[in-house]
Amino acid sequence: MELHFHGATGDTTGSCHLLRANGCQVLLDCGLYQGRRSESYARNRKFGFDAARIDAVVQSHAHVDHCGKLPMLVRAGFGGRIHATHGTRDLAEILLHDSANIQVKDAEHMNRERWRERAYVERCRDGRPCPPSFPNAVARGELPPSEVVPLYVDEDVDATLPLFDQHAYRAWFDVATGVRVRFHDAGHILGSAWIEAEVTEGKKVTRVVFTGDYGRPGQPILRDPEPLCEADVYISESTYGARSHPPFGDMERQLGDAVERLARRGRGRLLVPVFAVGRTQNILYALARLFEQRSIGDVRVAVDSPLASRATEIVMKHPEYFDEEALSQWVKWQAQSRLRDRLEFTETVEDSKRLTRDPRPYVVLSASGMMESGRIVHHLAWHVSNEDCEILVVGYQAGNTLGRRLVEKAREVNILGHRFQVRAKVTTLNGFSAHADREGLLAALTPHARRASALFLVHGENDQRLPLARELAERGFARVESPEDARKFEF
Repeated sequence: MELHFHGATGDTTGSCHLLRANGCQVLLDCGLYQGRRSESYARNRKFGFDAARIDAVVQSHAHVDHCGKLPMLVRAGFGGRIHATHGTRDLAEILLHDSANIQVKDAEHMNRERWRERAYVERCRDGRPCPPSFPNAVARGELPPSEVVPLYVDEDVDATLPLFDQHAYRAWFDVATGVRVRFHDAGHILGSAWIEAEVTEGKKVTRVVFTGDYGRPGQPILRDPEPLCEADVYISESTYGARSHPPFGDMERQLGDAVERLARRGRGRLLVPVFAVGRTQNILYALARLFEQRSIGDVRVAVDSPLASRATEIVMKHPEYFDEEALSQWVKWQAQSRLRDRLEFTETVEDSKRLTRDPRPYVVLSASGMMESGRIVHHLAWHVSNEDCEILVVGYQAGNTLGRRLVEKAREVNILGHRFQVRAKVTTLNGFSAHADREGLLAALTPHARRASALFLVHGENDQRLPLARELAERGFARVESPEDARKFEF
């Protein structure tokens, strides 16, 4: 048996790991690398293996950094089966179509930039000086390629979806010669799974566990992650391998306090930039509990993101993934809910514009989570200079994003080409993450330290996975690896 690592090695996107045995090749996830536009395009164009020779894909969950290259795999010749839970398949459909739309827009943007480069080259050839900041290669007169082709389009997604086979948790299924697999509840997002693979080569049986994105105990809506089983080889995420999360209860109380501040003002906005899958539903669930437990004035709630609205519909159609408390809330929701009476989902651009101008106090959940695109940008342009507005940041904000600048208390920001004074209150809640933290990962992995022959840490930046690697080695793992991209390991 061999393991090859082709993504999420030293960072948190592009999850893709190749298992080889008995002449067969099985992918554990096939995720899209996400970063700066041109870098992402260059990295995502390559696989590091022959897509046509892959026998099957086993998919841990539907986030695009774990499944976003599936349409490219199919375009490149893959014709096998994609194995996933029912929830993962349903979410993957909307997320992959959304990703295809992003690929088209990114290609259009890069093509516009390349035409500007061509114009600069012609200017240099005419004897006029090139700007000092212009790339050296272009300044030498080397024309860039004329066209960037989208990584994939909607038609590629349509060709991918029929390849999905759907499975329940804890049910064994065969994926290749001598390789059988079953899913266990990972408690990360709807349908998420950690993967148990049993690899038989002659008389030798090797058990491999891949955590995917391992969830947090006590997370709203979903059941807690199932404990990992005994295995010979573990492949574990390490997103927060050196960090601890505050309790969910603290986050819900602070969210409630922010809603009450809005109610007391009787005007303005509580803007909550959110990711469409997971975070949106957790915030809505917390708001539903809030309106049942506290007496809140005339405050309305809007989800202004078509993707988040569709994701929420899918979540509501899959109560089989809920924990007991959420299932009870779901039953109440079908009858009546105080949040339901206040809640609206906007679909069209005109609906969004109407919401922006509405004078009533609103809690607005809108994408994107880092405030770089989507309808949240327009809400910010309208309200960021309004002292009656509060911006509630509930997710990670990468460097060089509008969200990061607001979190770092910038006094002035650029939105849609205009400068705005920041007069809105900016509040950060760091505890809504759906990933296990340091304590969660240690609790999941440590019981298996003495039996395992190897542990591979992936899906974590090195400042998170390397400290975790040291601590797990101290706790008894004989071999802890932090693999680099394209590394191969034999067993």
